[in-house]
Amino acid sequence: MPSNLTIKIGDITTTVEWQSGHCKFSIPQAYRPFVADNPGDLRLELHLGAPQLELQDKVFDSQPIWSLYQNRTESVIDIFDQHPDLRRFLVFPQQPCDRADLFFTAPAGQFITPFFGPTMELLMINYLARGQGVIIHGCGIELDGQGLLFAGESGAGKSTLANLWQRDKNATVLSDDRTLVRYIDGEFRMYGTPWHGEAKFGSPRGVRLADFFFLKHGTRHSIRKLSAAESVSRMLQCSFPPYWNAAGMQFSLQFFDQLASGIGCRQLTFRPDESVLQFVNLW
Repeated sequence: MPSNLTIKIGDITTTVEWQSGHCKFSIPQAYRPFVADNPGDLRLELHLGAPQLELQDKVFDSQPIWSLYQNRTESVIDIFDQHPDLRRFLVFPQQPCDRADLFFTAPAGQFITPFFGPTMELLMINYLARGQGVIIHGCGIELDGQGLLFAGESGAGKSTLANLWQRDKNATVLSDDRTLVRYIDGEFRMYGTPWHGEAKFGSPRGVRLADFFFLKHGTRHSIRKLSAAESVSRMLQCSFPPYWNAAGMQFSLQFFDQLASGIGCRQLTFRPDESVLQFVNLW
């Protein structure tokens, strides 16, 4: 008998399926708020053993974690290839499809779970590239029913801001590291994800995106409006686009351009203390 579990992230549901008795894993704490009941937009089937395929053309390398290969019909992501006890293959058709397969090459290993490593995030990135949205390296805050997104690369201050906003009774921290952004029913919306940073914030909530800031450390608070071209360039640096997929990259760049034009982006230079909250509130 098959078993299944559905996870909902950014109003996109993924149903994970496996044969009962083959896989025994617990749901990590970060994913538990995202468990859903409704059927999935995506289906991920788990298998024990190596897939029957040949790795041919390597099209993208993100070592030491994963590499992506493609043949005429499939894309294959080889994850943890330098670690036999952890190795797994994520396989999905090159043509748009609502299913994927995950193979564990060490069936007796202790990491027989889809939640270990980047599997679920890679699955989502590929699905979003089909005109569904993007993942931004940013801290997402819901403040009085509006979404504020603070983007930046590692060390920019996302986790610091998340911890500061947590103290504001009118604010909810949706994410401190990876925030999903989509365009739905005529508006940009942002969602928390389970892929948290150091502050470990991840909420399944979604909210209309009202303001987009790029973070920069400084000795005083200031806000500078960015041009559309600079905004798109910096979004590309602070996101997780599918570089290996030409159509997906075209969509992502168009999405960034629409986001820069529709919302507008600003640089927030800030001193990392509670005074920045009042500064943003009064802005």
